[in-house]
Amino acid sequence: MSHVLTASTLDDLVPVHQLSREQRSLLAQSGQVVPVATGRKITAAQEHHWLDYLLAGKVCLVKGDQKEIIEAGTMRACRPLFVEDRLRDYAVVLGECELLRLDRQLYESLRGVRPSSVPSLDEMQLSENEGALLINFYRSCKEGKLALPSLPKVARAIQEAMNDPDINSARLARIVQMDLAVTGGLIRLANSVIYRGTKPIVDVRNAIIRVGMDVTRSAVVSMAMQQVFKTKSPLMKHRMKAAWNRSVHISALSFVIARHCEGFSPEQALLAGLVHDVGVVPILDFASRRQGEIDEDELEAAILRLRVMVGELVIGYWGLGPGVVKVVRESGNWYRDERAEPDYCDIVLLARLYRLNQAESRGPLPRYEDVPAYFKLGLGFPTTEERVDVVAEASEELSAVIGMLKGTG
Repeated sequence: MSHVLTASTLDDLVPVHQLSREQRSLLAQSGQVVPVATGRKITAAQEHHWLDYLLAGKVCLVKGDQKEIIEAGTMRACRPLFVEDRLRDYAVVLGECELLRLDRQLYESLRGVRPSSVPSLDEMQLSENEGALLINFYRSCKEGKLALPSLPKVARAIQEAMNDPDINSARLARIVQMDLAVTGGLIRLANSVIYRGTKPIVDVRNAIIRVGMDVTRSAVVSMAMQQVFKTKSPLMKHRMKAAWNRSVHISALSFVIARHCEGFSPEQALLAGLVHDVGVVPILDFASRRQGEIDEDELEAAILRLRVMVGELVIGYWGLGPGVVKVVRESGNWYRDERAEPDYCDIVLLARLYRLNQAESRGPLPRYEDVPAYFKLGLGFPTTEERVDVVAEASEELSAVIGMLKGTG
């Protein structure tokens, strides 16, 4: 059964009923009604991006040791299924039901609440129900005992060398050659469709001369980053690999988008996209050293609550600068629109949204052409008849960048 969502659909729902009719109408447009099968478990961590309301059926909400039966049509069903700060709660569907999902970020934007940046450690409210991982991780952060990943050796050397005003291509070439994988990647980049000249490049120094030293710095740091997404834990390898693959795709998308935007360095966008979610790395490492103590729900809750905070710690530790810190902090806020001038955060934000738009069953999300960042970056004003897809038009470039980062190009 298809549902037409209007402002009236939201009239009795708490707290969205406090919005104006025009605001409720806009929020309804982002909504989606989804059927959920009997017996399915719905977790608060997985649903954190949405306000969920029970439209039909019955569920059992589990909050620690407490259980609550919620039926559609009751006063309780007019409130969100989950409370925002209780990420370990979950619901079990007792009979086929329908959920209304509303975009939480859009609701907060319409309500005039600025999405919170990362809270300080002392401000974080970590309940006992959020499990041993959250509490232990919190304590490790607070006591400075968290093992942050080191910036790869070749990346650190490049960063330091570029601070020397007398740096030249020969010296950079010697640094790049410290890492064979990075060496090959830089040569492939120089010969790719992005920088390809009349003659093929076969050595590092000429590759640096062709692409330039600033490009070399960003590209080398990005290519070396694969070393960070490593773990010795067999149980965490699949998660770490998935995090790396996701970061590579968003990084390549950021590169392609930046090439269409005036005033941006595609290579800087490449690096920003690659490290936007680096906070998951220490969390997975922390979990791998406590195997058997942490279940999947606890880990998901920890990643959701802490990835941004930890990502900021890592970027600060590496000294990549406040611009990259902002990308980590704000690139998941689809409706950010505080400044008239666009920045790298807007580019990574669009890359993340574009990727999510291509996935199936990701819930109600705005299209990447419909958020403020798209228009601030000057990518056009698409009509309903014909959407401008800057990424699809650059598929060859996208493949080249992904191949460079993965060492397969």
